[in-house]
Amino acid sequence: MSENLQASQAIELNSLYQEVIVDHSKRPRFKSKQFPCQFCQEGKNPLCGDMITVFCNIQAKENSLPLLSIGFDGSGCSISQASASIMCEKLQNVTLIQAQQAIQFAEQIYTGKVTINSNDLDEDIEALNGVSKFPVRIKCAALPWKTLDLLLSESFDEKGMPKSVCDKNENCAKSNNNKRKLKIVTTEA
Repeated sequence: MSENLQASQAIELNSLYQEVIVDHSKRPRFKSKQFPCQFCQEGKNPLCGDMITVFCNIQAKENSLPLLSIGFDGSGCSISQASASIMCEKLQNVTLIQAQQAIQFAEQIYTGKVTINSNDLDEDIEALNGVSKFPVRIKCAALPWKTLDLLLSESFDEKGMPKSVCDKNENCAKSNNNKRKLKIVTTEA
């Protein structure tokens, strides 16, 4: 393959990465202060000021693992907001194991440890690979995923079941007895 063709494909791919990030940043999916949840976790990156609250709603199914739906609210740069939107879009009606696998996969992508097909993007999550070219921005992409990882590890057991049954059917941020905790989430890659 000629160098000109490779350079042209790299420019097209970077343009596609940017389009996906901009779209998720301007039109975030599953971003709402009213997202119904039973568990939530706040994360903050003090170096850049990004803040996020990740909400987790569970649907318990008889004789099977509960299904998680993830939402968020927060403020920060376009990369952190887009990353949160991509995460929430990917993590609707998934098991704990599927969510944990997605967190690991996302880390591989935004740190550049996985090679993405340069011909097209199969999923929006792959657009986070463009962040790996800017090491100072990796922490922005990592914040929602690390916050979700903390929420899941503190709220669910190894079998994927909630550690405590929550009877709230509304956003736990509105509850006086909420499980919300502000944590400084380490986002160093």
